[in-house]
Amino acid sequence: MDLDADILLTKYEHFHMLLILFMILPWSVLPSRRAPARRRRAWGRAGPLQMARRGLNYGETPQWMRKLISEKGVGGVPMRHGVARPMQTNAHDALFKAAFSQVEHAAGELRQALPPELSSRINFADLRLCPGSYVDEALKERQSDLLFSTSMGEARVLLVLLFEHQSTVEPLMAFRLLRYMVRIWEHHLAEHPGSKRLPAIVPVVLHHSERGWASGTSFEELLDLDEGARAAVGEHVPRLRFVLDDLSQEADEALKARSMSAFSRLVLWCLRHAREPEELLAQLGKWLDLMNDVRRAPNGVEALRTIWRYILATNERDEADEVLERLLAAAGESWKEEIVSAADQLVERGRQEGLREGLQQGRRHMLLKLLGARFGALPDAAVAQINAADIAELDRWSERVLTAPTLADVLGEP
Repeated sequence: MDLDADILLTKYEHFHMLLILFMILPWSVLPSRRAPARRRRAWGRAGPLQMARRGLNYGETPQWMRKLISEKGVGGVPMRHGVARPMQTNAHDALFKAAFSQVEHAAGELRQALPPELSSRINFADLRLCPGSYVDEALKERQSDLLFSTSMGEARVLLVLLFEHQSTVEPLMAFRLLRYMVRIWEHHLAEHPGSKRLPAIVPVVLHHSERGWASGTSFEELLDLDEGARAAVGEHVPRLRFVLDDLSQEADEALKARSMSAFSRLVLWCLRHAREPEELLAQLGKWLDLMNDVRRAPNGVEALRTIWRYILATNERDEADEVLERLLAAAGESWKEEIVSAADQLVERGRQEGLREGLQQGRRHMLLKLLGARFGALPDAAVAQINAADIAELDRWSERVLTAPTLADVLGEP
């Protein structure tokens, strides 16, 4: 192919890229062309909750706006009467980490869960959060983890706080934890290549479900042996019993009486009733004294916004506006501004997450189109590789797509 043909092809491919990009713009986040420009600009500045505070009722909004809210969502996140609904498991994970990634709250939970003879030996004043996560990739949707380091006498010990936030019990939890601990030890040895000993790891599982934990808590119970055979091999197989804090079996009064920070107790109460949104709203008045304690503490207002966002995000049985109205009624007038502010943040967070997801999907779609135009039908392995890629990889491959001679050169390592 001569130089003029090369230039023409390059121009065509650039035009093709721009055309595809134009076709996949996230139109779902834009108001209808039929709406007057003034109202479209106003919509861009104010969400449904802000409009509600200005006196504009959802039912009185223009038809084009109601259709946009109910059908399109914000940033690709489906909405019900104006409030975005993030994934429920993400809400559990966010609340768990908002509380217990702070060592003062984690220390209270660990003191409560650990056996007294073990807890009394641990120096909680030396508790530190360790970076990273060691949960299986396949289990990230149902488990969250926090790893802490502290001292017990002269030795360093690691404390794992694993939060199981699914409605079903994991019967192989002890096995999962054993694998989890091995990954931590492998990481430790990689950082300390000359080490001949391993730090002790104590696993604590925080659980909530409708019926409570109904499986074993030791690794030996998983072995397919009768009692006699299990006793005979006892010293020759791994032995592990994890600490279980089952919120499902604890009454609200017992949770409220725990020797923990007020915010930690509120978080545990929310997690316990996550699948009973009616109960959360009905019992809210009994916990307002604790909420006032949190409110007076440093950063207490922001901590409470986390609670309000969680209640709004996890109640999927009722319309969001109805939940917000009932929450305001249960909490009282003094909490109105903070609750509405938390709801606004929830909407904005849902919009941003939707925009990020839409951007990644758009880039993926554009790359597949361009690769197909250059190299013909793509093999399934290449499509799977692109669908699993993150934004950084998609950007890198997109930069190569017009100059790389083969598909392998586009998708290969740098």
